[in-house]
Amino acid sequence: MDLDELDMKILSLLQEDGRMSFAEISRRLNVNENTVRFRFSRLLNRGVIRKIVALIDPRMIGINQSAALMLKIDPEKMDDVLKELREMREIPNIYQLSGDYDAIVVVMARDMNELHGIVSRIKKIKGVTEVNTLVTIRIVKSEVKFSLTR
Repeated sequence: MDLDELDMKILSLLQEDGRMSFAEISRRLNVNENTVRFRFSRLLNRGVIRKIVALIDPRMIGINQSAALMLKIDPEKMDDVLKELREMREIPNIYQLSGDYDAIVVVMARDMNELHGIVSRIKKIKGVTEVNTLVTIRIVKSEVKFSLTR
């Protein structure tokens, strides 16, 4: 989808505050509110905006441990493994890769015991041939917004 400058400005404002009203966006961008509503609906319907959600600090709800798991997966079982991983609520992010590892999975857990249990479950998935677990020792940066400048 081709995005013009107005689309990018709307997206940028929504990345800063997903609750910003159409009226406020139209005021800041000096465009008609109906134009903002139309553009928002189009961005949503075309999948540019996947959904509007509350961004929660995991530590504030007791999720204090995270890890990146680098996985090697039997190529014949790839789709099945990825489907099973997608269904695990403790995994917010999965990236299929090229190179030495086939996927990287981010796991969120309350503590090391829960993390150990999740890693053990993943190791038992048919088709997972190797798991390299990298436990997070410090979060340096964690963003969900993207740079929209061209």
